[in-house]
This record gives sequence, C-alpha cells and structure tokens, in this order.
Amino acid sequence: MSNFIVLVKQVPDISQITDNAFDPETGTLIRTRLASVINELDTQALAFANRMRQLSGDSAAKIIALTMGPPMAEEVLRYSLARCADTVVLLTDRALGGADTVATANPLAFSIRKIVKDMFAGDNDYYVVSGMQSVDGDTAQVPPQIAEELGLACIAYATDCRYQNGRFEFTRIISGGSQIVTPKRLPAVVTVAKYEFPLFASFSASRRANKTKVIQWSSQDINASLIGVKGSKTTVIRVFPPGKSGRKCRRVDDVKSLAALLIESYKLPKGGADTVRQTARYVLPAKRKDKLDRTFGGVAKEIEDYKILTEQLRTLGITDAAAVDEPTKEKILAAVGDRFHKNALDDMLAGLQLFDTTYHGDVWVVAEHRDDLVHPATFELIGKARELADSLETNVGVVIAGHQLAAIPQQFIAAGADNIYVIDEPLLAQFDPISHRKAIADAISTYWPQIVLYAATPQGRVLAPLISYKVGCGLTADCTGLDIRDSSRKGQIAILLQTRPALGGNVMATISTKNSRSQMATARPGVMKCLPPDSSRKVQIINHSVQISPDDVSLEIIKTELGTGSVNFQAEVIVSGGKGMQNRDNYEQLLDSLRESLRTKLNTPVERGASRAAVEQGFAERIRQVGQTGTAVGPKLYIAVGISGAIQHMIGVANTETIVAINSDPNAPIFKQCDYYIIGLAENILPQLAAALQENPND
Repeated sequence: MSNFIVLVKQVPDISQITDNAFDPETGTLIRTRLASVINELDTQALAFANRMRQLSGDSAAKIIALTMGPPMAEEVLRYSLARCADTVVLLTDRALGGADTVATANPLAFSIRKIVKDMFAGDNDYYVVSGMQSVDGDTAQVPPQIAEELGLACIAYATDCRYQNGRFEFTRIISGGSQIVTPKRLPAVVTVAKYEFPLFASFSASRRANKTKVIQWSSQDINASLIGVKGSKTTVIRVFPPGKSGRKCRRVDDVKSLAALLIESYKLPKGGADTVRQTARYVLPAKRKDKLDRTFGGVAKEIEDYKILTEQLRTLGITDAAAVDEPTKEKILAAVGDRFHKNALDDMLAGLQLFDTTYHGDVWVVAEHRDDLVHPATFELIGKARELADSLETNVGVVIAGHQLAAIPQQFIAAGADNIYVIDEPLLAQFDPISHRKAIADAISTYWPQIVLYAATPQGRVLAPLISYKVGCGLTADCTGLDIRDSSRKGQIAILLQTRPALGGNVMATISTKNSRSQMATARPGVMKCLPPDSSRKVQIINHSVQISPDDVSLEIIKTELGTGSVNFQAEVIVSGGKGMQNRDNYEQLLDSLRESLRTKLNTPVERGASRAAVEQGFAERIRQVGQTGTAVGPKLYIAVGISGAIQHMIGVANTETIVAINSDPNAPIFKQCDYYIIGLAENILPQLAAALQENPND
C-alpha cells in the first residue's frame, strides 16, 4: 500500500499585516513583525493524506511531513505530528535562503529521494501531497516542479479522492469543470485545492508531538543541484505595497440607497478597470534618438542616476560613453557628490555602450483550448505578446498542442500572431500535463523564443512550471503587469519585467529572469487586453513534429464534467451567489428575482454567476463559476451575494467597473475589495432590494 510525503510550509500570518510590517526604505516585508503559521492549504493536504490512508485501509502506511525553512519552522512539523504525521523532516540550511520556486522545488525533490531511500526502503508506492499553493508566494509552481524533477505525474487542484479497485481516484478542478483521474503509475504528486474536513489535535497526539524528534537535514545531506540564490532562475527587482485601491469600500446602511447606487453606477460612462500598469512603449537603445538615453530603466533610482550621468556627459561635450577616460570619471564623480561612486559609474558607463538585446527570438503564447474552443485568456495574451513583440521588433508566435486542430489557427492569426506552431498528435487530444509538457517543451527548445506566456488558469498553472523546469528557465506566476525594460547597470537590455501580487495581494513584486534562455510568465485571465480581430493578416503555420507514446501519458481520465448550458458572461450586469446563499433554492429564486428587477430597471441583460464554494455545494452548475478557477469577467456592475471575497474569486472580477457586496459577516474580506456593501442576510436584503429597484424613480 501507499506511503505519503506531505509538504508543509511555515508562512507569515498575512491577516495581521499592517503598514509597519514593511521596511520603508526597501518596501520589503519584515517577517519578524508577523506571527508565523502553517500554510492553510497544507493543513488541508495533511487531512487529505490522512483520508487517503484511511481509505486504503493500510494501518502500516506512513505519513512523513517535510518542510524547508529556518529552525523555527519546526513548529509546523510539530503541528503535523499532532494531527497525523508519523515522522517529520526539517530541511534547514543558510545556503538554502533566498531561493525562488526552482531552488525550492529542487532541494525538496532531493529530500524526497532521501526519504524514499531511507524510510521507505526504496519503495516507489508513494504519493507526494501538498497544498495547491502557499499564501506568501501564491505561485502554485513548487509541486509541479518537484514532479518534473522526480519524473512523476502531477494531479493539480484536487478536491476529493476515493479508493476503488485497489487504486486512488482523484476529483480535480479543470478550466470550466472537473475531472476524475488516476495516475497511470506511481509515485505521483497531488496538490490540494480544497478539502473541508480538518484534522484536530488530540491530547495524546500533542504529547507525542512534543516528544518526537524532528529529523534535520542540511543541504549537504541531500546534495541538491540547485541551491539558494545561486540556483534560482528569477530575481526580485523590487517589492512595494500595492497602489491605493480604486474601490470606494463604502458601507450603505439602507436598501433604498443601495438601489439608487446600483442605478447610478450602471449609468456611468464605461471607463474600464484595467489593472495593468500603463507605461510608455519601450524603444530599443539602437533606435532611440539619443544614444545616451536610458529612460527605460526598470528601477526609478537607476533612471534618475542615468539622467544625472548623461547631464554631466553633455556638459562635458561627450556623446560616446566609450570616450570617457579616468580624468573625466574623476570630474563626473566630483560633480555628482555622493549620488554614486566609482564602481557604480563604471557599471553605468558600460551599460551606455550596450545596444544589443539580452534575449533574442520571438514572443510566444502557449494556447489553451478544448474541443475547438480556445480559452479567452489565450487571445488576451496574444494582444500583450503583440505589444511586447512590437517593442522588441520581433514576431509573435503561438504554439498549440492537441489533435485535429485545423479549425483553430485562423483565430490566432486574426488575434495578432505572426507564426503558428502546431503540434498535432492523437495522444494529445485530451490534456495530460506530462504529454503536453513534452510536446511544448520540445518546440520551445527547438526555436527558443525569448519570451513565453501562459494563462494562469488551472491548466496553465500546472503546465507552465513543468515546461519551465524541463527547459531550465525561470517562471513568474500570476502576473498583472508585463513590461520590456533595461537594467543597464547589470548589463541587461530589453528584458521582461514581470509584476505580480504576493502575500495575498498585500505586496507587489517586480521580478526578472536570470540564468535562462527564455523568460516565462503566467498572466491572470481578464487582465490583459485582446486586440480587435484583423482577418486580413497573413502568417506562417509551422507543423512541429513530436513523437508522443502511450508512456508519455501520465493520467487515466475516468470522467470529465464540464458546465452545461449557455452563460452570457459578456453581460454588463452579473449577479453572483456564494456559499452564504445557504441552499440552491435561495440561490436560484433570490438571485433571479433581483436579476429580473435589474433587467427591467436598467433595460439590459443580467447574468447569474457563482463562487466556487457555491458550485461545490451544488447551488449552481460549474459553467456559472466566476473566478480564477472559473471564468474571469469584467461587467459594468457585479453584485456578489454571500461571497466572502477569497483572492481567487476577486482575481476573476478585477476588471469590473463597480463591485457591490451583500454579506451577513461584518468582517467579510470582500468589503475591502468592493465599491459599495451592505451587511445583512441575503434572504432579507434581496427581496427588499428587488422591490426598491422597481419603486426607485431614478430613470
């Protein structure tokens, strides 16, 4: 029977973040000012692994909890022992500090190899179970990268499991629905998206946890190949607090006032809620009017330093940085004072002599599709790729893997692509993470685009880490901003700066790729903008051949359930219900009553949506799910009823112009992310609101 290795992580308690948790000089989080807790999804992974052991009926099966972190991370291991773990391992070493996801996954994978050898006697009948992601990183990259290092199947976004015919079968979230799958061979990695059956510590288990020895390993014990900062493929350029929310977060105390605000908000001219940072279009150094121009730096201080330097050069009558000799350097340093010193000046002058780009090749988008239907996020990414490629004076490529794809490429042409790379194989007809990773990684390593973009969908968030690790490239997750910029002092020209939220959206990080041949990123659906279709464009279609064998397919798909029916999420008004609706009757009847009142009053179609929790409770069909694992929407007016405001849901509605929340919990997180809110039970508020809309004379 199977053993289990559960990955757990100690994370800062982001619910306690205040302004003094950040260094005012650097904008970085001071972790010592926040309490540390176990990552919530990892507690669910522990419960999930324990349930798997119970279902198998094997009392001899072992659960090993593994974490990587400082010595204080021992606390989460004792938490694990008090719940269900038999043995715990702490991988701790200063050399491991500063790691990105690659340099985190690699040592953990080597630790798993050691656990299997030392504790399982080499038995490969085991599962690695982890939370889908951690709240401090939010990347969901480490588990798939571990799977790639170990050569294992990866079952991402699992929500349930069952044990039948001597094997485990897993229910997992996919774009637009769910699937039941089982790995074709063991071992395998499983990431848990949600499992609502928590474990509690008993008195006897807590005593045992305090007495049990925590096994500690250093980097030398595991001999990993990618360690710490040196082994990382990405680097953080800067960390900064997010900009002030554009949301009003205004409480409304009576239903009639709320009705008036709904009407007023809908009638406002459409202005858009684009979260993408708008910046001047990048120009290659060789094409700039002034060869000393370095205004396209990625960091404000570097831009300002170059401005000061170029002013000094012009004062001295110098137009070519190569002409600066030592006496001239002394004059510049004397003039600028303490602004920068000799080494910095040498780096800056060297940067002024760089005109060739650091990376070469096209800008690619990895297409996501099902049954000839392309995911909307693919077209959004093509629009962004077009913008980046035009700045770099290169082409846009789209790579698509599947079977019987003839009807799809024309859509990419009209969307802005120049080259379409088609990988058509019968065994790629159904999405399988490992077979698709093999196909697309082969195309990337054949043509080597300089940028590769993926949608941050359930499919993209498992496929991108597998591919990036396979080809040895850095990857940044869940980006909301992508810009071409220079880091001239570091000798980098026209690199991709990738901006993303972290720590539950409490901070923003700008990241660049290093030690890689391609720069890779996943981008949030609904954030980038599609281009208007242009059917007159001409492109080249390249058929790329990759041999896919049955051994390359990692999962057996037992059942697929996709949302049925039709949903008009292009409607300008969407009313969504969450778990707080209590039952399906409330969800349907109360929301439909409000929809009808809005439709009549505003003279516009009004669609019904749902949170993931509402779908999983059976209140609504999967096709109605709004959010990161459902559909991203951007209506003029979005009304969330009984929805708490989890980040995955709010990501999916970020482009909405006006968000209105109705919730009985006065501390609901959504109240800090909406424009207007009212506190109360849905069954009380919605009938009154529907009536108030019919009575309201504001036409």
